[in-house]
Amino acid sequence: MSLPASETPRTPAATGSAVGQRMRAIDTLLADRGQLFQALFLSAPIPKALVDLDGHILVANPRLCALTGRTAEELAGRHVDLFAHPDDPPVADLGLVPGPDEPADLDPHLMLDGERRLRRSDSTELWVVQSHEIVRHNNGEAQFVVLSLVDVTDRRRAEDDLVRRAFTDPLTGLPNRRALTDRLRHAVALSRRRGLHVGLVHLNIDRFKAVNDTLGHEAGDQLLSQVADRLRWSTRVEDTAVRLGADEFLVVAEDVEDLDGLRALADRLLAVLDEPFLVHDREISLSASVGLTLGSDTTPDDLLRQAQSALTRAKADGSRARIEVHEGALSRDDVDALQLETDLKHALDNEELRLFYQPIVHLADETLLGYEALVRWEHPTRGLLPPAAFLDAAENNRLTSKLGAWVLHRACTDAAAWPDDLRVHVNVSARHLAEEGFSELVAEALALSGLAPHRLELEITESTALFAAEATLHSVAVVTDQGVTLALDDFGTGYSAITALHRLPIHTVKIDRSFVADVVTEPSTAALVQGLLQLGRGMGLQVIAEGIEDLDQAAWLLDHGCAMAQGYAFGRPAPLPSPAAVFIGEMTDAPAEDVAGELLPEELEVPALPQQRSHPSLRTTDLDDTGAFARGQIPDEQGDPEDC
Repeated sequence: MSLPASETPRTPAATGSAVGQRMRAIDTLLADRGQLFQALFLSAPIPKALVDLDGHILVANPRLCALTGRTAEELAGRHVDLFAHPDDPPVADLGLVPGPDEPADLDPHLMLDGERRLRRSDSTELWVVQSHEIVRHNNGEAQFVVLSLVDVTDRRRAEDDLVRRAFTDPLTGLPNRRALTDRLRHAVALSRRRGLHVGLVHLNIDRFKAVNDTLGHEAGDQLLSQVADRLRWSTRVEDTAVRLGADEFLVVAEDVEDLDGLRALADRLLAVLDEPFLVHDREISLSASVGLTLGSDTTPDDLLRQAQSALTRAKADGSRARIEVHEGALSRDDVDALQLETDLKHALDNEELRLFYQPIVHLADETLLGYEALVRWEHPTRGLLPPAAFLDAAENNRLTSKLGAWVLHRACTDAAAWPDDLRVHVNVSARHLAEEGFSELVAEALALSGLAPHRLELEITESTALFAAEATLHSVAVVTDQGVTLALDDFGTGYSAITALHRLPIHTVKIDRSFVADVVTEPSTAALVQGLLQLGRGMGLQVIAEGIEDLDQAAWLLDHGCAMAQGYAFGRPAPLPSPAAVFIGEMTDAPAEDVAGELLPEELEVPALPQQRSHPSLRTTDLDDTGAFARGQIPDEQGDPEDC
């Protein structure tokens, strides 16, 4: 049976003949490989270049010449960085490294595979997808690189156009509401880093509907376009004007220092809109209602709601060109306060806080009894700040505990270096006293410094004592059981002095300086101070008069039974010299008249320090434990009751 010719099996001789023909064809191609490679390279439909390993162009095909706008002669010998766009980062900064099979000295410009931006000879921009392939010798050594650049400029422009359309208002060319979200988020983040604020100016064209109804929608569109142009020209480079829709616009103002700056921007925009508009050869006058808000530590959505709320109030009564500010927007003082709070967070870490000490003396002979520790802030730009300038900032930042802990530790450490008969008074805030762990903090400060507990007196305000919570009462009980004493500051200025005295184991009361200032000139004040002195003595309390500034005040207080004093007459708050013992030794060893001059007439009777009362529910503090307040040189006799 015979087979068709197509199915006739090949004999080994026929098969060998076919293989031989293919091998001869390959040999012919290899013999002419230079001409073949040149033909394929030059006729390739993709822009290509042969480049040496150092990045210099050996030869470029016609497609690449057309893409870059340069001839083959102009490209030969030039480095491929000729194509780089000037706005792109230097290739050397990208940290590109050759692949495992690539030469170590391969130029990094050849490794920029992927989509990139290039520059033509006429400086126009184009986008390409770059790839490279290494051509090697027969021994595997790299010979040169074939660089391919596929033009994707049209696709890239189409994508950019789609993005632009999605985020641009087609009528005015301004960013739209969708673009606003990203822009506002970026502005808020930037403002936080710079410590400034983002301001929003929300504008609504007054009675724009009447323009549409009278002149038609085409005229209305022209008017809106002109409004957009004026907003665009009247804002700073860093600001962004946005069309929210219909007749509403919004300006995002970055790096705003205060509300005054934002108001100035709003006034400028309204002034620009006051100029007549020309539509269809007719002059049209417009105005706008404005809502303002300012913030930094808030979300973009909250800022937008605040601006909308302010605008609603501006339009509520039907008036025109009215500006309303969101109630939570910040004034100049608010901005200063926020900056101060930010600075205070770093004050402790930067060792900017200082302790000043004001002496407390025995009024009769000016014997030094101790010091009150007063915190100061050595601000790097604002100078030395008193507590009143930054304690509110500490409260707002919840830094009270951290600040109080620093003061307590530093005061105890300083006082431990003083003579044993001197005490230190430390002010404690109500919040700090009520916090968990306060009693442990006091114990730690005493232990680390080595200060005896009876040499530390904590000063609290009358309101703290009056409204003390259970946590406060517990902390006080623990620290007084340790031997620390408690002083009631600003005595007589609060709600109920007697109630405050009964709630806590008070050891000392300090008559407020506001009473002392008028004690000589105001009979009513003198009567009040007499009553406070008598109350303190009757309850077995130490009494210190604060704010004594002249001889008449000191003489009156001594004459009426006040034993201890504090004020400018005896010393202003000041840092102790280093070492502190030098200063303290001078104060205690020198006669009183050498330290502060002759202050009181010798014939006045010296009031004694009263014996400490006992408290029914807490530990009795014996007067012998109060150091200098019960030393032998202070007379034990009580003053004449008729003198009080």
